[in-house]
Order: sequence, then structure tokens, then C-alpha cells
Amino acid sequence: MTERCDFDPLAEDFIADPHPTYARLRAECPVAHSDRWHGFWALTRFDDVLAASIDPDTFTSSQGVVVPKNPVSGRRPPLHYDPPEHTVYRQALNPPFTKRRVRTLEGTLRTTVNDLLDPVLDQGGAEMVATFTSPLSTLAFLALLGVSGAEGDALREHSERFEAAQMAEDRETAEAESQLLYHYCRTLVANRLANPGNPRTDIVAALATAKPDGQPIDPEVIAGSVRQMIIAAHIAPTGALASALWHLALHPDLQDTLRERPTLIADALEELLRIYTPNQGFARTATRDVRVGEAAISAGDAVALVLTSANRDESVFPDADQVVLGRRQHHLGFGHGPHSCIGQHLARTEMRIALEVLLARTTRWELDGEPTWLAWPVYGPKTLPLRITT
Repeated sequence: MTERCDFDPLAEDFIADPHPTYARLRAECPVAHSDRWHGFWALTRFDDVLAASIDPDTFTSSQGVVVPKNPVSGRRPPLHYDPPEHTVYRQALNPPFTKRRVRTLEGTLRTTVNDLLDPVLDQGGAEMVATFTSPLSTLAFLALLGVSGAEGDALREHSERFEAAQMAEDRETAEAESQLLYHYCRTLVANRLANPGNPRTDIVAALATAKPDGQPIDPEVIAGSVRQMIIAAHIAPTGALASALWHLALHPDLQDTLRERPTLIADALEELLRIYTPNQGFARTATRDVRVGEAAISAGDAVALVLTSANRDESVFPDADQVVLGRRQHHLGFGHGPHSCIGQHLARTEMRIALEVLLARTTRWELDGEPTWLAWPVYGPKTLPLRITT
């Protein structure tokens, strides 16, 4: 067996650009190890991530799905359950997240994008995460959830503070922000259960139909699941869309191509999702001793499925660091297997509309300063100052 090789996901150069480290690890040590957060393994190659994603018997979600583990949240369906229990919840939740359902929101999402962009374009640019990508992610999920957008700013702020505290292992702040989110979700769930909606379009009604033990789910569990979805629907699309805007700022030729041929925007989006996948620390826990390549993983070890790295695996994606329009290889931007992202149709749609509208209403955007970067377990710009020409 080769000597175990370590990496530090909080090293300054890694946060600024993890891809050189991932390229080295894929070539030299595809199952790497970090001593951060009590230690964890990191699968960096596409095939290893793919295999672990479809093997819940060996790599369970029941102990948490992120490294470091959430310090305050308990198990919430469907994310923290394995099949067959997971399947009951996922099948109940699928209808409100279908392409058909999301398609009915396109008008609302387009209006939201235009409303967010109006002040940005009037002033010739802005810091795009705070003014655009972050509020859009929250408002898009609220549209799917069927609540007023007036609540979006407060929910976004609580989500951001919770996420920052979780990454900093600031248990006190994370608990406080979590309870504020729980309070909102408990009120929402109580109101929805008192006035049931259509389970094909309403998330709360859909969860209420799931009966894993022949009994309805406790309202507290439904509230926890909705809170979990608010967090998940915010952070990943926020980072992914900000990364896409950053890439296009650095590649004005691609901007021009997409303005001239907007039918290519969907293709470009798939590539941007692939090379800037925001989920680094999506995780499992080993249920038994298992070897992956030359690494000996012990039962109970945390294992990160590093989608950010797997999607640049050169053995699967030729010219892996480049946007190649028309590429048809399946990527892992939304995961794979039972836990593939249930919100992927919403995320794709909100990001596509954002790019369509921004490209149509501008002639160029470029950096107006250096971005700062989110740290593990996510990836993408934390701040993104752009100068925009209409």
C-alpha cells in the first residue's frame, strides 16, 4: 500500500483555487485524507465517486451528508436516509420538483431576475453575490414553495449566517440561526397542514402523504425537512451561478457567442456546472471496513464525495478544465444515485434564465476587483464585483 497522503481543505491557496490540488490528487493519490474535522477521506476520481454514490450499504447517509458534520441538525428525510426508507420520502417529494412543475414558474423567475438586475444595471455593476445570485436562489425556492417573496431577504440572511457558522463550527450562532429558520418552517407547516394543498405541487402536502411506517410524518419532521431544503436550495445555486458569471467575465468571447446564439446557453450552463460544481464536502460514512483503490477506509470513517474534483477527471472529460459546448458526457454536478439533487430542475432553470436575461440586457461584463472565495464544504465566489455595460 502507498503511504497515505494528506491535504488541507482550509489552506489559503486551496480555498482560492482547489483545482491544482485536485489534479495532483487524482494523479497521485485519488483517495486522499485530511485531518480536519476529526479526519475524513476524500474520493477525487469520477469512477470512485460514482461507485460510492450508488452503494448506500457501504457508504451511508444516515450519519450526515457533509464534512464537517452539521453541529446542530438531526436526521431529516430524505437527505439523511438510505433506501428503502429514503425511497418513500423521495417518491412523495418528486412531483413538486418535476420539470413540468418548474416550467410553470418560469414567468415568475424571469420577473424576479429582471427585478434584481434593474438596480444593478442602472448603476453599471455591483457585487453580484449579495445583490443577485444569493437573493435569486432563495426567491426561486420560495416560488416553488409557494410563499411570498417579501420573506426572501430575511430567510436568505438567516441561511447565510447559519451556513457561515456551520463552516466555522460556531455552534452557538448556528443553533440560534437554525432555530429562527425552524420557527418560520413550523409556522408554514402548521398553516399548510390546516389547509392542505395539492401534493403534486405543494412540498408540505407532498411530505404529508409519505407514510414510511404506515403513519403520517410528524409535523416537526416536515418542518425540519423544509428548513433543510431552504438551506440546500440557497447555497449551491448561489455559488454555481456566481462561478458562471466569473468565468464569463474572464471569457468575453464566450459571452459574445452566447449573446449571438442564445440557444447555446443551456449547453454552456452544463459545462459551467461541471467545471465549477459547488459541492466539495458532500459526504457519507463507511458502514464497514472497505478498500477504495489503495486506501483502507475503516467502518465509521467520514468519506467526502468530492464532486468538484470528479467533474474535472481527465480520464472521463477530455480538456476537463475547458468549457466544451456540446459535450455529452454525464457529469456529477447534481450528484448521482438515490441522492441526486431533487432540486436540479429548479437550479438549472433559475441559472439558465439568469444567464439569458443578463446576456440579453448587456453588451459586456467584466471583473471590477478580485473575488473572494467560499471555503470547504462549498466552492464558488463569496463576493464577485462586476462592472457591467448595457
